[in-house]
Amino acid sequence: MNRRTFLPLFGTALVGASCLSVNGDNVKDMASRGIIFPKRLILGDTIGIAAPAGPIRHRSEVDQFVEILHSLGFKTKVAPHTYGQYGFLSAPDEVRASEFMDLIQDEAVQAIFFIRGGWGCARLLHLLNFDRIKENPKVIMGFSDITTLLNAISSKTGLVTFHGPSGNSSWNNYSINYINDLLINAKPIAYKNVKGSDHSIETYVGGIASGDLYGGNLSVICGLVGSEYLPNWKGKILFLEDVMEEPYRVDRMLTQLKLAGVFDDVNGIILGNFRNCTAEESSRSFTLDEVFRQHFESSNVPVFYGAQIGHVRNKFTVPIGVKVTMNADAGTLDLNEPSVR
Repeated sequence: MNRRTFLPLFGTALVGASCLSVNGDNVKDMASRGIIFPKRLILGDTIGIAAPAGPIRHRSEVDQFVEILHSLGFKTKVAPHTYGQYGFLSAPDEVRASEFMDLIQDEAVQAIFFIRGGWGCARLLHLLNFDRIKENPKVIMGFSDITTLLNAISSKTGLVTFHGPSGNSSWNNYSINYINDLLINAKPIAYKNVKGSDHSIETYVGGIASGDLYGGNLSVICGLVGSEYLPNWKGKILFLEDVMEEPYRVDRMLTQLKLAGVFDDVNGIILGNFRNCTAEESSRSFTLDEVFRQHFESSNVPVFYGAQIGHVRNKFTVPIGVKVTMNADAGTLDLNEPSVR
């Protein structure tokens, strides 16, 4: 089957796309960084579906996601407790960790997607076998609380993971095309907001910077500070997003990262979508933009706000652990290397 042909449910197929070239110098550089690329997806692959964090609200969430993936040409394998509920989790920690590791070690499964975030992934980290994950590299994609798994796996194993839609996200043409370009065709993606994006680009400090891309949900990243499950931030490009956090809470979390030295180490910062992050009492609060300006207008590295990353309907899928170049003046992000092989 043609690895470069993908038939989106909601749009036109992108066929015969050019791939990023990998020359000898690229390979040598990747090996020195310990980076591992999962195999690109092809039609007919089996995608595992799991719920490593919160429970679904209704069984139809899983059924609809399975239907979408089947319509896109994939098979699916649903972990049993994807349908479950155990308090604010889908199942006990040991069960969720075991089901995730079962999908990792299942040779018939080529990728693992997640039904939703919520909370609970951090409770699994001590139960995961990162050596097994490294030995069985496959596409792993999600966002929100899944930020924990993505950054922990990429930083501890070198496996590239993917910050993109979960099962309860909007699987529209915009989002599917990025998955297609990144995971199927290995295209040289230049991420740029298009007309009608949720937020216009705000440049706090201009400039161009390169480095390995890491990040995700701000509150989740803050919850891992001080643990062994985040990368050494030196020379990294950091991206952050969040949802339904008041400006004072965003300020508190940014201050935590600042005090932890993260902002001093990174080469650049991309702020994605911060949906519904408004104050309950606006007359007694800074706006989100004012909080960002207080933290970043005097930054020593490039910073921009507004990328289509996070809890947003039209979503970029971005790889974690690969080398990228950001342009804060233009509000763009370019891949410098492939993210699948």
